[in-house]
Amino acid sequence: MGAGAAARGGAGQPELWLGFVLVHLLHFTIATKQPAMTAASFAAEVERNRHGKALGRKLARLLRDVNRSQWGAVWGNVAAALATAFAITALALAVSGQALLSSEQIASQLKAISPLQSLALFYAAIAGVWLFCAGIMAGFFDNRADHIRLERRLVGHPALQWLSPARRERLAHYLHHNYGALAGNFLFGVLLGMTGYLGYLLGLPLDIRHVAFSSANLGFASFSDFQGWVGFLVGLSCVMLIGFVNLWVSFALALMVALRSRGCRIEPGTLLNGVKEEFLREPLRFFLPRVRSSRKGDSGALREDRQ
Repeated sequence: MGAGAAARGGAGQPELWLGFVLVHLLHFTIATKQPAMTAASFAAEVERNRHGKALGRKLARLLRDVNRSQWGAVWGNVAAALATAFAITALALAVSGQALLSSEQIASQLKAISPLQSLALFYAAIAGVWLFCAGIMAGFFDNRADHIRLERRLVGHPALQWLSPARRERLAHYLHHNYGALAGNFLFGVLLGMTGYLGYLLGLPLDIRHVAFSSANLGFASFSDFQGWVGFLVGLSCVMLIGFVNLWVSFALALMVALRSRGCRIEPGTLLNGVKEEFLREPLRFFLPRVRSSRKGDSGALREDRQ
């Protein structure tokens, strides 16, 4: 049940864009959309420090912090998807008395997320491109809301006069301040849904792999027929690789645009050397926060982070 295979029934499947819009309405966050939003802050740091001698080290630390925060968000998404998949699989077993997926479907799902048996990482890169595009479109609609004074227009719109003034103002305020996020999530779902269908029309191997979908599919496959912890952990590693590609493709594209908008450049060698030094010095800090055991350690850590 890959997104591309399902999408052959029609581009922009409603379950995709409705799902992402519902995520925002319920005040949850799509973890993989966050890196594109942090790229502008990263570019601003480059502009402030473009003449500094310690630029490479500072940017490496920024990348380290971005990576750590995003991996925390991704693990939260993965845990939620696995828990939901487990609940649905358990409910299906209790109601029907049989596993949710057949052995053929289980094998297909596990193959779809394996980089060694499919184009999973290439498909993850496509999803990363759509994440970047969704971020750009969200920014456009946020700016448009301000430009057309959306809140004021909605308050005075004739079609909303049946609402009380207080409710009309609350609705107008919500739509104005969430216009970009709702439009971005909607269009992200449309882009994901149309990818497989477009590939089908063009005869090209186009599909998407998103960390949230992949972790849910891993959950359905594993909980339908649990084949041991080794197999589950291998599948989980594949899911995290997909998430890694989702994150860094979208971040790299957003960073390129942000840097060009500020007329800044980064020397790749300087940045890579800084990242390598930081990783060799404290590799766990790319994934885990520093453990602070004392007040003195706290102040020292804060001083280091501000350097």
